[in-house]
Amino acid sequence: MKLPLSLIKTFISSDLSPEKISQTLTLLGIEVDGIENENPPFTGVVAGEILSAKPHPNAEKLKIAEVTDGSKSYTVVTAAANCRAGMRIPFAKVGAVLTGSDGKEIRIEKATLRGVESFGMFCSGADLRISKDESGLLELPVEMKAGADLLPLLWDPVFEISLTPNLGHCMSALGLARELAASLQEKIRHPKFSLKEAKKPLDIALKIKDEKAISRYMGRLVDNVTIGPSPLWLKLFVERCGMKSINNAVDAANYIMMQWGQPLHVYDCDKIEGNTVEVSLSHSKTSFLGLDEIKRELPTNAILISDKKKPIAIAGILGSLDSAVSEKTTRILIEAASFNPELIRSASKHLGLRTESSQRFEKGVDPTSLEEALSHACQLLIELTGGELAKGSIEATPTPLHPKKIRCRIQRANQLLGTKLSFTEAEEIFERLTFKTKAENKESLLVEVPLYRKDVATEIDLIEEIARIYGYNNIEKSTPKYSGSTIPHDPLFLFENKLRQTLSGLGFQEFLNCDLQSPKLFESVKELISSKTSPLKAIHSKSEEYSILRTSLLPGLLESAKRNIDQKNQTIHAFEIGCIHFAQEKKVVEIPMLALLLIGKSAETHWGHKPTDVDFFNLKGSLETLLDRLKAKAAFEPSMHLSFHPGRQADLRANNHTIGSLGEVHPNLLAQFDIKQKLYYAEINLFDLIKLPEAQRRMTPLAQFPASERDWTVTLPYKTPIAHILSAIQKHATPLLENVELIDLYTPQNGDEKNATFRFTYRDLLKTISFEEVENEHGKLLEKVSSEKLLAK
Repeated sequence: MKLPLSLIKTFISSDLSPEKISQTLTLLGIEVDGIENENPPFTGVVAGEILSAKPHPNAEKLKIAEVTDGSKSYTVVTAAANCRAGMRIPFAKVGAVLTGSDGKEIRIEKATLRGVESFGMFCSGADLRISKDESGLLELPVEMKAGADLLPLLWDPVFEISLTPNLGHCMSALGLARELAASLQEKIRHPKFSLKEAKKPLDIALKIKDEKAISRYMGRLVDNVTIGPSPLWLKLFVERCGMKSINNAVDAANYIMMQWGQPLHVYDCDKIEGNTVEVSLSHSKTSFLGLDEIKRELPTNAILISDKKKPIAIAGILGSLDSAVSEKTTRILIEAASFNPELIRSASKHLGLRTESSQRFEKGVDPTSLEEALSHACQLLIELTGGELAKGSIEATPTPLHPKKIRCRIQRANQLLGTKLSFTEAEEIFERLTFKTKAENKESLLVEVPLYRKDVATEIDLIEEIARIYGYNNIEKSTPKYSGSTIPHDPLFLFENKLRQTLSGLGFQEFLNCDLQSPKLFESVKELISSKTSPLKAIHSKSEEYSILRTSLLPGLLESAKRNIDQKNQTIHAFEIGCIHFAQEKKVVEIPMLALLLIGKSAETHWGHKPTDVDFFNLKGSLETLLDRLKAKAAFEPSMHLSFHPGRQADLRANNHTIGSLGEVHPNLLAQFDIKQKLYYAEINLFDLIKLPEAQRRMTPLAQFPASERDWTVTLPYKTPIAHILSAIQKHATPLLENVELIDLYTPQNGDEKNATFRFTYRDLLKTISFEEVENEHGKLLEKVSSEKLLAK
């Protein structure tokens, strides 16, 4: 929410700086994200009257203007297309200081432009940092006196405030002023206004058909209005609040909403058929054309404002185009109401439409200030449109208005807060909050909570109010007592932390994605899970995009990869640890999973060599390293998953069942995410991984005698895994064989065979091994491996 300081000061006369107000609100639990224009963005800028404007003789796009500040005339060269005689504009005289878009000060000096001296500068709204409009000069009201200082008129710091859901009463200048007044021990002052009614009575009837839809309704008629653009001050206000200026009637309603927290709606009274306004609930699907010119099907139980023939507004959310105020409007009906928050929230969610008005009604508006806000709106409309107020009003209060009364024990408050407040001090805090109190006894107060405080419902809420106003920073801190838990950490928690540490050490970065995803993402990886399982749907999902729980970590990581690639981060080595969820045999299953993702280059750019693209073996090698660090044993076997590229995938198996899969993600799946690079992915079940037995390791002394190496090149059938050859070698190995590794692999295109070269390392730990021993040992080993019938014929 954005709110100008000037609007807050219509209720409170504090001279505090914007920074001090921000600090005070933050200590009260109202977070201020920032302050726009906290410091004056310009000095020395006055209202100037352009006396004449003529084309520059030496430049087609420049003009030479004569301007006066009320006492002296100046020549100014400008490029503004809307510069014309008679305008009132912001005139920055020589010596004035503006603030550039980079925050640096710009001092205005005398300049010569194409042979003509210029003594100052005409300013747009963007030049003065009060708006984003840089299309032309900012036009000031013609009645403004030339030479008037523009700083008091145009400078207004704007607070950008983040409100938690319980702070609906703070969504206005009045709400923030109440909080400041309570903290600063000041009084709220309400704007004074008087209304003069015409003799002509209001001729609109009101019918409340569904009393549960509304607690209070009021409406007044302003006749003989002239609809047009808003004055400068109102336009600036609307823009500062992040809204768009429409016309003087709509802008006035928005001004009152931001000031009082009471949303209003203005109708063209001549478009209300039957001179009747009805408040009802929709009981069947109804077609509705909104102010935004979008046709919608309304849900049941949406609150409707209707005339005799048609709906004219979705109450509290959006008005109808059929009843909108336009330049032809001469009679305006102003509506102020307190609608059922639950029904407003339900309809807003169903329509996917959240407006400034609906946000306030969802949290509940103050029915007691409704009449005052409506009266202020009428006065403002009369001033802006030149209209006159019809006699009387339409009003109904179907739901009785009874404030809550809650008991508060002072001793209990002190016990919870660690304070030593007296009965009188607590009573004073509630009075500052405008809560009425009555002493029940020496220990407790009966507190009457105003209707605008929807968030205060129990004693603990009252105690929280005491803490806020007393000041969290004023509560004494005591040394806390420490009591360590005797319950050990969950083994899975410790295992996950070990995985994070290990993978971070291997150069992987952890990604975190939401457990909720869309059904489309589930369909993309449906084959990764068993056909006997089904996804779990969220009961109260906000949108289709977040309606089911993920059954794989792959879709979320693909979306994260796509976002990184779009930001030119095309090399990603990432991992994620999270749970997948699904239903199996009518039972809910939740499994913690580990996922690895590789895309881009295998290493950082280096001047000495060109980095290569990652491939399947980079991913497989990372998993092998991880398993080695975990001292776990597992085997890789070829697989045939549809989500992976054929021939570039494998299953990770241990204890005679699959614990994970890895491979190059299929191009068809990558195309769904618009990823044009090769991407490698692995997903492992942590329940299975943590159960793997630790491999036995023995400490051996450093070798004191040299080793001897032999290479063996062999032709294998194309589909024979290298792992089978290595297993056969280890099966027939003797104590002299220290190590064996694959050092070369050649696979001819479209061939049925492949050539593999292995390097054998032999060593005797007790003496230097002889040439004859190595040859004899190596020959016997190759003969035994060859007998396994794994080689090509």
